Amino acid sequence: MIVEAVLSSAASRFRGRFAGRSVVITGAASGIGRACALRLAEEGADIVGLDLSAEGLGALAADVTSRGGRCETAVGSVADLDVVTSAIQRATQVFGGLDGLVNNAGIGGPMQPFETVPVEDFDKMIAINLKPVWFGMQAACAPMRARGGGVIVNVSSMAGLRPNRNHALYGMTKAAVISLTHHAAMDYAKDNIRVNCLCPGPVETPIFEQMRSALGPAAYDSARTRVQQRTLMNRFGSAEEQAAAVAYLMSDEASFVTGVAMPVDGGWSISDGRV
Repeated sequence: MIVEAVLSSAASRFRGRFAGRSVVITGAASGIGRACALRLAEEGADIVGLDLSAEGLGALAADVTSRGGRCETAVGSVADLDVVTSAIQRATQVFGGLDGLVNNAGIGGPMQPFETVPVEDFDKMIAINLKPVWFGMQAACAPMRARGGGVIVNVSSMAGLRPNRNHALYGMTKAAVISLTHHAAMDYAKDNIRVNCLCPGPVETPIFEQMRSALGPAAYDSARTRVQQRTLMNRFGSAEEQAAAVAYLMSDEASFVTGVAMPVDGGWSISDGRV
């Protein structure tokens, strides 16, 4: 409750700093994407949310509207690159341009030994966790140039910084997202487009609920305890804490920040694993 109160106070303090700016967020119907949409909208941004869940997007749009913001929605999979293009075009058509992009959509992938992962899973992870990030940045470049610049935040993971046993495909794609971020930051700096990367640690999101279904309750609870103990703060983070970091990276306060892979992981990335 203390964390929630602090974050709510911060959002109120920064109200209006994204006024007149439009932001496309993928995976916006739940978890970190939804939290980002609400946080940025509270601070004045116009939102285009992209997700597979029409129901989730409808709830998001209603919440944004109830808080005085504007929200357009696009239903579809980021694996369909035409869907990503359509969401970016929606921002320019409805809100007059594109100022920000949060490439958040992704899946957790299989947790199994390296040599047992089928090629179909490899292709799926690339199609959802990596290719849309690359394509989204490409598609965003022209409309951001037309606005005189912009900001892109790609959501990677602590797993992109440190390997996790039996999670090779997920870690591979998230490490690649960090590399794409570095290269795009170099290429786009001349256009006044900043590109940064968020690396969340364990966060209360639907991905962890998917793990419960995949592993079973007992195995999941055991794995969750081990994960929590690896963080120095001995807890899971919230989606709102990730959204606060995204809001900073999107803001003018971070005007000299580009090419950064920012861990927001409760200290996992420097943990020695000791309780």
